[in-house]
Amino acid sequence: MADQPVIRVLGFNTTYEMHPKRGTDPLNDTVDDKGFLLNEKGKRIMERVAEDWVSYSPAHSPIGTKNVERVRHLIPDPSRVGDDPEGVKLGFMQARWSQIEPAYEMWKQGQELPLNGTPLQVCPIFNPGMIEVLHQVGIKTVEEVRDLSEVHITRVNLPNMRDIKKQAGIFLANMGSAFSAEREAEKDAQIAAMSERLAAMEALLEQKTAPEAAPDNEVAELRSQLDAKGIAYDKRWAAPKLRQALAGEAA
Repeated sequence: MADQPVIRVLGFNTTYEMHPKRGTDPLNDTVDDKGFLLNEKGKRIMERVAEDWVSYSPAHSPIGTKNVERVRHLIPDPSRVGDDPEGVKLGFMQARWSQIEPAYEMWKQGQELPLNGTPLQVCPIFNPGMIEVLHQVGIKTVEEVRDLSEVHITRVNLPNMRDIKKQAGIFLANMGSAFSAEREAEKDAQIAAMSERLAAMEALLEQKTAPEAAPDNEVAELRSQLDAKGIAYDKRWAAPKLRQALAGEAA
């Protein structure tokens, strides 16, 4: 199984090229053997068509080889793969397109391309001048600075680039630790909140399932008097009803 590509999209652009126009009316259009429209002289009719292009590079090499290809040629199409019994070529195309498509959709909508990493602007070691130089060579994230190879370090026109690379790594490590600590704090807060809710639910359940409170002293005394006199009564009666029973017997 071939390794799956890990790429970084650098940008898109559109050109306008002359392409043969295809026929749309099989009954009335004059076309050649490939379906392209022909004029009265038998020449193909040309039209200007927008062509979208993408430039990308391997993720591990932001200053390395840059590929520039037509977007439509990168969309996975089994009919263009040819001999591919194990689906290796198609799998490679699908993996590559899955990384290009989201950025392409955002670009088509007029949005900026998403960054696969931490923007240089959030790291205090980079001033605007340094960021401009790094952008000129295609570096837009702190991770890309941290991962620069020795060969690519020499291509960045900034002094002390090795030290900058080291500081970028330290910044990302500290940011990762801070993020982990924040996540742990959030987790502890969630556990505490769940514990409070559980305690409240247990208290409510205990309240609803607790046995009825014992009758007060007056009710107990009235029942005792009725029992002594052999007067029948309903145990659901409260004190006023029990007093009525006693008064009725006395009358």
